[in-house]
Amino acid sequence: MTKWGSSGTGNGQFNLPSGIAVDASNNIYVADQLNNRIQKFNSSGQYITQWGSFGSGNLNFNYPLALAFDSDNNVVVADYGNFCLKNSLQVAPF
Repeated sequence: MTKWGSSGTGNGQFNLPSGIAVDASNNIYVADQLNNRIQKFNSSGQYITQWGSFGSGNLNFNYPLALAFDSDNNVVVADYGNFCLKNSLQVAPF
């Protein structure tokens, strides 16, 4: 088992991580609920990128709770506070 990150709002930090998914390349995606974003890490836990901020638009979240991949390799996010699923986040070419 590997541990990474700390509490906070910076890159690689979390404020109530609540969902996780792994893509075909073993990259790890974390729903960072109270920071209203999705963060991406490599299999060693090194931060790669993030997307999202608070709001109700396509790339905005209000408590992203869980995530998974669909058959087209899009990240599907359960956006708890906006009462919806968002599935327009194409993983490649991040």
